[in-house]
Amino acid sequence: MNSTSEPVSSTQSARRIGGEQLQQSFAENGYVVLEKIVDRQKLAALHQQIAEEFRRASQAGALFSGGGRLSGHLNCFPGQASRFVYEALEERGVLDLVKSLSRQALRLPNIGCNFNLPGSTAQNVHADGYAAHEFLVVNVAAVDTDLSNGAMEILARTHKKQYKLWQILLERPERLRLCLKQGDVVIRTSTLWHRGMPNHSPNPRPMLAFTWEDGGSALADPYQANDGRITFFPNRFPTDFRGRLRERVFVAAPRVSTALRAARSLLEG
Repeated sequence: MNSTSEPVSSTQSARRIGGEQLQQSFAENGYVVLEKIVDRQKLAALHQQIAEEFRRASQAGALFSGGGRLSGHLNCFPGQASRFVYEALEERGVLDLVKSLSRQALRLPNIGCNFNLPGSTAQNVHADGYAAHEFLVVNVAAVDTDLSNGAMEILARTHKKQYKLWQILLERPERLRLCLKQGDVVIRTSTLWHRGMPNHSPNPRPMLAFTWEDGGSALADPYQANDGRITFFPNRFPTDFRGRLRERVFVAAPRVSTALRAARSLLEG
């Protein structure tokens, strides 16, 4: 069953939501949404900076081939200029909520961004990382995110047990679209299955990400990565010949690609 209704989790400011209520909502749904956390005007300026850097790098031939460019989903380091987002998360109490939900001691987060290009395709459903190494993810909507520009699809409550892809396809869990306003925040667990969706708009859709895989960043200041510059990276597909071929097959015949992944997951036991 598909749903485009409002998220079922709490959508309250981090300052108002109660600890017990959040714990219950997070445990049940695998995510919570917090509204109006980060300044919209600052995010709009950051969005423009990232989009302009992508155009510059593309025109200069400085970007890699493949690596998600054909399917339309790239990873991105949003640069030193995005530090205000982390500061807002800290000031509004979001990072304290993350610490209360985490099962491990946390360092500073890894800083990233999903850059969803116009004309992108739907990703394969997936969980981030492995169930044995669960970590938390904080996503921040850099722009209003809806059905037109690729709002994330969540497979409801799939964090509650360890799934293989063939089980996901067999059980067909409820699917929800996570529509957000610019400045809204999602705290989710890495074991919640989800996927990026097609961006039908003429503009790229960035979604900022703060992640704590392996406990967080190994850097004393994660904003000094890549010399503090906005940088783009491959997403889910390698950039070698085999990786580019896999991406082309996925875009041309997504059902075939999914069937092959399901067969591999069945063989894994």
